Amino acid sequence: MKSQLRRLLADKAHHEGRTISLREVVRKTDVPISTVMGMANNTIKRVPLDELNTLCNYFNCDVGDILKRETVDNS
Repeated sequence: MKSQLRRLLADKAHHEGRTISLREVVRKTDVPISTVMGMANNTIKRVPLDELNTLCNYFNCDVGDILKRETVDNS
């Protein structure tokens, strides 16, 4: 799985015509900074469902917009 959090953040910032930092996302959502940073950097292994739901609400999107499945070549 790969997080699309940075893309969503850039899209939201562009739409609102302003800069939005990851720290602002943390302040507005109360999602722990470790979760937000981990998702932004694609280093997180598990995301609690309530935090994922909160981020979906903030970005007005679905889970599939935040998390994308990566195909793995096993050949």
